[in-house]
Parts: sequence; C-alpha cells; structure tokens
Amino acid sequence: MSVKVQITGLENAISTAANVLRQIPYATANAMTRTAKEAVDAGRQEVAAHFTVRKTWIAGRVKIIKYARTGNLTTVVGIDPRVQGAPLLLGYFEEGESGVKDPAHGSGIAIPLTSGPARPDFASPVITAFRYLNLRLTQGKGRRGTYVVPGIGVFERLAPGGRVWSKSKKKMVTVDSSETALVYLFRPRAPLKTRMQLKQVMERKWAERFPEIVSEEFQREVMKRAEHIGAKLK
Repeated sequence: MSVKVQITGLENAISTAANVLRQIPYATANAMTRTAKEAVDAGRQEVAAHFTVRKTWIAGRVKIIKYARTGNLTTVVGIDPRVQGAPLLLGYFEEGESGVKDPAHGSGIAIPLTSGPARPDFASPVITAFRYLNLRLTQGKGRRGTYVVPGIGVFERLAPGGRVWSKSKKKMVTVDSSETALVYLFRPRAPLKTRMQLKQVMERKWAERFPEIVSEEFQREVMKRAEHIGAKLK
C-alpha cells in the first residue's frame, strides 16, 4: 500500500511569500517615520509644559533629524541645534545635560528684566526697540535715554510725568524726574538646570506606539501586494 501526495503551485506560493517579505523594509521605514512624528509631537508638548515658549520655531527645533529609508532603517529624533546666531540652549535643560550659559561676547550676560521696559511681562519677547544691540550702547550711553552702570546693568531715564507700573505698590504711578528703570541686569554667567525629560518622553512614546504601527504598515503592504497579484491573475 502506498500513498502518493502531489503538491502543485508551490512555485507560485514561494514567489508570493518572497514578494510579501520584500515589503518588510518598506513597512518598517513607514512605521518608523509615523512613530517618529508621534514622538516629536510628544517632545514638543514636553517643551511647552516646562517653558514659556515665546517663539514657535523654538519648539519646532524638536524634529525628525534623520528619516528611515529602506536601505538604512535608522531614524533620529531630537533637538536640532542648527540655528543662526547664538547656539540653541534648549538641549541644556534636558536631564543629564545641564550646564552653564557663558557669555557669547564680552564679560557678561545681559538679562532683560521682566516688567521692565524691554519685557513688559514674562510671556512677551523683548521689544524690538529695546533689544540690546538696538540700544547702540557706546561709552556707557545708548538710545532711548539708556545708560550703563558697570557690573549692574542697563537703565533707562524715564520721562517725568509719565505713568509706569510699580511692582512694589502693584499699581500705576507717576514718574518723578529723577526716576529710572532697570532694562537689563548684568550677570557673569547663568546656570542651566534640568527642566525637562525630553529623551525619556520620546523613548516612551516610541515603545508604546511602534509595535502597533509597524503591524498596521505591514498589513497595509501585504494587502497592496495581494491586490496587485490579484489584478495580474485576472
């Protein structure tokens, strides 16, 4: 007694399986990009939760720095430090990256005083006319009635009779002819302490979402391939 078994269509099955397997790099790259975008969104929310973001482009520095490709399944997300002018300080506030802000030029740092002429409130950017360079300080004097007290800061002579907000009295008061306002406070350096856990937040988002997203992308690629094969067989 003997049993004969014959399998037909094996070549087609192997070919189909090979075609499906070839979609894995595409599915993986797509999944990595989708997950990276979600990680970036989570990172930007982390920045907004710990800082008063006066300019939207700052949070936009948290981005996908390198995209995954089928030939190189590597994605890099983080803080892109490439900005014009002074280096971006955002990364120094990350856990384990704290440091000290040293002067970019000169012997100290000019810090705009909140509720002063340069920055009326903490959420506001420095008023253009009162930006340090725009004051054109030369030999201790500058525009808008400003002058320098070495080692202390930059002051503005206030016009007598005007009205300004008094922090101590918590109301508007009339300016005396001898009154001045502190515009910038001089400091030799500024410590940058840990304020956020950006890396931890983005890594957690990746771990939560990537398995589900890569499964979705692989199923999508398989369905696309099956539809293509089905169309060829008709």
